[in-house]
Amino acid sequence: MEETQYSERLKCLHCLNESPMEVVSDYDDIDSCGENYLSDEGTAWQLVKCPACYDVMLRSGYWHSQQMDYISYDILYPSGEDKIRGLPKSISKAYEAALRVKPIDTNAFAVLLGRLLDLICEDKNAVGDNLYEKLQFLSDKGIMPSQLADMAHAIRNLRNIGAHANLGELTSQEVPILHDLCKAVLEYVYSAPELILSVEDKIKNLKSKPNKSSKKGAQKARASS
Repeated sequence: MEETQYSERLKCLHCLNESPMEVVSDYDDIDSCGENYLSDEGTAWQLVKCPACYDVMLRSGYWHSQQMDYISYDILYPSGEDKIRGLPKSISKAYEAALRVKPIDTNAFAVLLGRLLDLICEDKNAVGDNLYEKLQFLSDKGIMPSQLADMAHAIRNLRNIGAHANLGELTSQEVPILHDLCKAVLEYVYSAPELILSVEDKIKNLKSKPNKSSKKGAQKARASS
């Protein structure tokens, strides 16, 4: 029986767990090359499995026996979730913490997303005696539309179920719902304003540059007069 091989410490792009991972499969296209075939070079592929979520990642790397001591791999699959733009450091940290427990415990995931809502309210200086009132404050102030506030309330309600055993228990079916709701809130509150500012800056830069076509037109007008 072959001994199980493990990778170096890796970050799983599925669940964000960091640990050595079991090498499920190795394949390479490495051949002898160079003068007198004294070197080996080519591409190697490796399939590794995360011990936390049991999902796999595919990575590849180039190898040359005369130039390298080890293969430096790049992850081909998964590509990783698109990063949400504009998140303050505290919000980003709380969101990543929630994603880490996402494949492990649905109830804990819901609780951490509820905490994330609390942090968003704090960051936006929401006023209220509880999370419900604070979310309504954000809606009334236009920081999030009423429809999005309703989504945030859905996270809050699921958080309450996850936090209190007497209210029941969440299942894996609620995980994608919770995640999508949370992303919608974060993208509207933080990413959309940053994107608008970015577009405005680009428009300002375009306006500040001289228009080549108008310059040519002015030169022609002067030449003909």
